[in-house]
Amino acid sequence: MKKAKLFYGWYILIACILVMALCYAPVVSCASLSISPITTEFGFSQGAFTVTKTIASLVGMAVAPFFGKIMAKKYMHLAWVISLIGVVAVFFAMSFASTLPQFYIISFVQGLFTTSAAMLPVNVVLTNWFQKKRAFIISIAMAGSGIGGTVLSKLMGWLIVDYGWRVTYRVLALIILVILVPVVGIFIRRTPEEKGLKAYGYGETLQSAGKAKPSREWNATLKELFQKPLFWVFIFGVAMTNFTGAAILHVPSAVVSAGYTLETASTVSSLYLLVAVPGKMILGYVYDKFGVKAGILFGNATMLVSMILLLTISSQPMLYIMAVAFGFGQCIGTVTPSVVASRTFGTKNYSDIFGFTTMFVNGGYALGVPVIGWLFDISGSYTLAWIVLGIMSIVMSLCLVFAYVASRKYAQNAKEEVKA
Repeated sequence: MKKAKLFYGWYILIACILVMALCYAPVVSCASLSISPITTEFGFSQGAFTVTKTIASLVGMAVAPFFGKIMAKKYMHLAWVISLIGVVAVFFAMSFASTLPQFYIISFVQGLFTTSAAMLPVNVVLTNWFQKKRAFIISIAMAGSGIGGTVLSKLMGWLIVDYGWRVTYRVLALIILVILVPVVGIFIRRTPEEKGLKAYGYGETLQSAGKAKPSREWNATLKELFQKPLFWVFIFGVAMTNFTGAAILHVPSAVVSAGYTLETASTVSSLYLLVAVPGKMILGYVYDKFGVKAGILFGNATMLVSMILLLTISSQPMLYIMAVAFGFGQCIGTVTPSVVASRTFGTKNYSDIFGFTTMFVNGGYALGVPVIGWLFDISGSYTLAWIVLGIMSIVMSLCLVFAYVASRKYAQNAKEEVKA
C-alpha cells in the first residue's frame, strides 16, 4: 500500500509559526525591551521615542489595504519575501541610528514592510490552505509570537546587557535573513491549487448524510461592505481589540510603578508571553468548537478580567494572577480579527477585506499606546487607563457579536440563492 504523503499545508503552518516567532515577536512583542537602553544612552524622553511605534503603526495602517490586494495576487509570494528583506534592512538601519529624526525615518520605512511581512500574509495563506479547524490552525500560528516573545525576550535581554542594543538589532536582522527569507521563499505557496491540492478539510463542512449542502458564507465584496453599517461596527470592534492590546507596552511600567523591580517586571512579561502560547490555541479551539459568539465573549472576558486584576497588583499574588489572565487576554489582538472577519464576511474576498481590516487593527494599536500614556500622565497612575480599557472590552464584545449576528441574515440569503 502506498504511504499517503504529508499534507503540504502543514509545512505552510510551520513556516507561519516561524514568521510570527522571529519577525512579528521582535517587532511587536519585544519592542519595549530596546526603549530604556536607547533613551538612556541618548537622553531621549520615553514619550518622544515611543512616537516611533506610532509612526510605524500609522504607516502600516495606511498601506494595509494596498497589501491586502497584493496578497490576493499570484505575486504575493514575492511580495512577502521582499517585505521580510525590508524588515532586515530596518533592523540594520536601527542599529546605526543616533538621533530622533533618524529613528522616525526608519520607523516610517518599518511601517511599510511589517504589515506585509508577518500578520497579513500569515492569515491570508492559512485561510487559503485550511477550511477545517481554521480558527485553531490560525491560533497555532499566532502562538508563534508568544513562543518567539518568550525566547527572544531572554535572548535580547542578554544581548543588550552584554553587547548593547545595536548588536541586538543586527542579530535580529541576521536571524530573519538567514532563517525566514529562505523558509518563506522555498516553502510558501499562496493557495493549495498551486501545488495541485485542495484546502485541508475541503468539502467536509459542506456535506451531511452524503448530500452536498450549500455554503453559508456571505462572501461579500469589500465595496459591498462599505455600504453596510454592520461592517463599520465590526471595524470599530476589531480596532478596539488592539487599542486594549496596546496595554502590553505599558504593563511592565505599571509593575515598576507599583513598587516592583525591573527584574520582577521582566519576569511578569515573560509569564504572560508564555501563557499566550497555549492561550491562543485555546481561543482558536473555542472558536472552532463553540462558535464565533463564544470565542468573542471568552477572549474579551479574559481581557476584562486582566484589566480588573491590574488594579490589584500591589498585592504580589495578584500580580502573577494578573499575568496569567493578561496572557489569555492579549490573544484577542492576533486571533480574533482574522477569525471573526472570515466567519462574518466569508473567505472568497478575504484578502481585500482583511487588508482593509488590518488598517484599523494597526490604527487601534497606534492610538492605544499614546492614549494609555496620556491617561497615566493626567492622573498620575495607570488606574484610570485600566478602567477605560475594561469598559472598552465590554464595548468591543457587543460590537463584534452584533456584527456577526447581523451578518447571518446575508449568509442565509446567499444560501437561498444557491438553492434557487
